[in-house]
Amino acid sequence: MSTIALNRTNHKSFTKADERMTLSERFRNYLAENSAVIVSGMMALNGDSNAYKIYNLLKK
Repeated sequence: MSTIALNRTNHKSFTKADERMTLSERFRNYLAENSAVIVSGMMALNGDSNAYKIYNLLKK
């Protein structure tokens, strides 16, 4: 690919023209994008609170 493509979340996907990201940068970006899902999933497994409401609060 030589052009910049946007995925469904409107973030740039990797192209050949861009520099490659290190593993730690990719992991940091993954956590930043998916932190609300991860936290609400952990809370759902714990069962102490309503994970759906927490997810909606964190996603705003």
